[in-house]
Amino acid sequence: MPINDVVSVGNPRQASTTPTESHAATQSTEPESQIDPAEPPFEVRLTAVRSRAKIIRKGGIEIEVQEAQVADIQVDEGIEVVKLEEQEEQSYSILDFSDYLEVELFSNTSVFLADLKQEAGGSNDVTLHLNKGHIFVHLNDQTTSQVTVQAPYATIKPLTRGTEFDVCHNETLTCVLVKKGIVEITARDKKQIFKAGEAGYVLEDELPSLPICAPTPVFSAWEESYRRFADAPALEKEISELPQEACPLTAAGIPVNAHILYEDNFINPLSGWPRGKIDNFIVRYAGLNYYRVQAQYSGNQFIPSVPNEREYGDVNVDIRAVAEAPSSGDFRYGLVLRRSGDQYYAFVIAPSTKKWYFLKSSSTGLEILREGTDERMRGVDAREALRVEAYDSTFFLFINGRFIDWISDSDYAIGEVGLYVEPIHSSDVLIRFDSIILWDVPTETLIPNTGGREYCFNTRDDDGDRLIDRADPDCQRRDLTSTPLPLPNSTLGATSTPRPTNTLIPGPTNTPQPTNTLMPEPTNTSRPTRTPTPRPTGTPRPTRTPTPRPPNTPTNTPIIPLPTILPTIILPTILPTLPTEPPTEPQPTDPPTEPPTEPQPTDPPTEPPTEPPATGLPVTLIQTGFIGVKENAQSLKTRSQSTWSAN
Repeated sequence: MPINDVVSVGNPRQASTTPTESHAATQSTEPESQIDPAEPPFEVRLTAVRSRAKIIRKGGIEIEVQEAQVADIQVDEGIEVVKLEEQEEQSYSILDFSDYLEVELFSNTSVFLADLKQEAGGSNDVTLHLNKGHIFVHLNDQTTSQVTVQAPYATIKPLTRGTEFDVCHNETLTCVLVKKGIVEITARDKKQIFKAGEAGYVLEDELPSLPICAPTPVFSAWEESYRRFADAPALEKEISELPQEACPLTAAGIPVNAHILYEDNFINPLSGWPRGKIDNFIVRYAGLNYYRVQAQYSGNQFIPSVPNEREYGDVNVDIRAVAEAPSSGDFRYGLVLRRSGDQYYAFVIAPSTKKWYFLKSSSTGLEILREGTDERMRGVDAREALRVEAYDSTFFLFINGRFIDWISDSDYAIGEVGLYVEPIHSSDVLIRFDSIILWDVPTETLIPNTGGREYCFNTRDDDGDRLIDRADPDCQRRDLTSTPLPLPNSTLGATSTPRPTNTLIPGPTNTPQPTNTLMPEPTNTSRPTRTPTPRPTGTPRPTRTPTPRPPNTPTNTPIIPLPTILPTIILPTILPTLPTEPPTEPQPTDPPTEPPTEPQPTDPPTEPPTEPPATGLPVTLIQTGFIGVKENAQSLKTRSQSTWSAN
């Protein structure tokens, strides 16, 4: 990104009347604040897309970011997105963390960058505090960077790469919608995970709600509306109108939109699983209902792989099984995944003790990565359902449909899937596997209505030019970074000085008649009364008129924006102020400093300067928008008498 597209806000300085002065101060007063080139700074930038935003610094210093401007953000700085009154469009800003994280901010949103640190391997860990409002969070699925959103009632943390989720917070609740990946919500030490297509909420001092089915197409359309319109319903309202129930499942307990990669109910003895006596196990299909593994003595493990001999990376594995153990003794069973030789992961349970384990096997043996106890296990002689959902280096564990825990390990990325039986101290354990299913859920491929432009947040090519997000010049944000930000004095009143745009009149060509008749010629000869010298003796309003403006009086109506000025000259509003000047005010003594031939060539100098029409009021429009009146004695008398007689 070109360096002149962004202006770093830096540390606050004394107010200056020009951005240039403030910038010079930044360069000269704090050379010690320069960052070591060996340690490149984190790039965190705020773009005010529509309306404006505020940066809140230590000490309560506020800096405004105007629409289409960009500012650098530092740790311990807050951001508020301003909603203008009677604004139909949604106020909209983007908080951009280099190439790994983007956060969309909206009207009446207040967020604080609490922490930003670099982890081993180049990943980044971001912590945001959401005080109020709505944010849409997008993680890049090509990085391992993490973000944690802390709201007053809950902490939200994505658990997978490329996760996309929305968060809202108000005085009543914190709400979350997950569009992609998996998110963990923690409240009062209770953790609950939410997957893509699910939403949830946390009330004050309450535990997280159970997942609520939130169809992705519905909320993608809501997002598009919320980005555009200020009156779009809030996220909490959309969630409250959903049926407060989980997404539907099949009879096998998997999502109805799941894609089945492999499935076996063990009703076909020719499906390919090993049979016979293998080591200390007798294995066979039994009763056309299950796959039976019988241990003859303790020790060893039996680990058959899925017969299709395929390797899987990100995959979900479900098994159902019943354990029988005539004699006492520990044993465990379950499933394996990402197996290659003696390297694999295994999720197993010991129903007799109601313990579970997530194991990692290598050439040096088995290692317990995580273990725990779950009282919801049904025990021996009861059917247990186990599931592992693998996403990149993260594994989610479920027992009987309930989420147990998650583990992260990146050593094994791909491998075979299979079953696991280990008779640790049991010589006659028997495991009957009822079914095994391998499945995944296709990612929703919804292209927002971007009018043929790149959407910039969805890691997809929206306009078909084979360029994705910021790699595409058509990305909407690219258009917005071209305006540098004159931030250091954006909060100063000095911005009011540019109001000269109100000087609609380049010169006091205001002698025209209110009737719009081409009578200004007679009044042009009386212009000597408008020279700067009589200004101090004019009406009391000179205090509001910039003195540099009156010197423009020599302009002898060469400019003809008179019709545009006349509508603003409402004489009744001016006349009441005239009686405040003595009607006997002497004729201006200023001799005509300009020859009578100076008026514009189009004005025939045939009219005597001493007989201006009663309605010929020389008017000067001041920069502030007020109207000042200064007349010669003849016209003033006539006007005053007519006004008093009317009163």
